[in-house]
Amino acid sequence: MTRIITGLYSLFFFLSAFAEDIKDAPPPEQTNVVGIVIFFGVFIALCVGFFGYMYWRHKNNKDE
Repeated sequence: MTRIITGLYSLFFFLSAFAEDIKDAPPPEQTNVVGIVIFFGVFIALCVGFFGYMYWRHKNNKDE
């Protein structure tokens, strides 16, 4: 596991050397509302799923 984490950090730093700086980029004229709605939908579904799973575990007395 440590080798995987070390490899990911090394890859991250290696790839960050090729990143381009965007200093004076103008803000976008439009925002993609569909992407925002999909993100919030997935986020809320994951939150509801997590708390539903925790409730189900508590109901069946499977506390850790």
